[in-house]
Amino acid sequence: MSDELTIRRIFNCTKRQLFDAWSNASILGEWFFAAPEKYKKSAVECSFVQGGQFSIIMYFEDETHSKVFGEYKEIIRYSLIAFSWNSPIAQDSHVELNFKSLSPNRTEMLLKHSLFPSEESRQGHNKGWDACLANLEKYVNQYLVEQI
Repeated sequence: MSDELTIRRIFNCTKRQLFDAWSNASILGEWFFAAPEKYKKSAVECSFVQGGQFSIIMYFEDETHSKVFGEYKEIIRYSLIAFSWNSPIAQDSHVELNFKSLSPNRTEMLLKHSLFPSEESRQGHNKGWDACLANLEKYVNQYLVEQI
């Protein structure tokens, strides 16, 4: 197994808005894709309760797609989301998202992804998470900042 991947980001929105961007299927589909530009809205299905399932299909410009899926293991409203993660390059890995309010309109998110089968898988997920989180930041800045 390879080492844990840890990514820390600060977003210009409330903790609740950021949490909702992860817990609402229609919002997830708007920003969750591992490419610099969205080709097509991701298809998201989720039952956002502990023990609930999720699946996300990301579509790419070359007409390919990638599916990720898992189960919500722990949810603490506006503070923590933990879930299993299965992708084409990592099965039965684990993701934990922690949300911390820095000020009324600034939130820190700490993403920890663990149980990679190899260093190649870890590096691939690092690239994918970087792209997804960049898209989340664009979404926050375009749609949520004006709501604050």
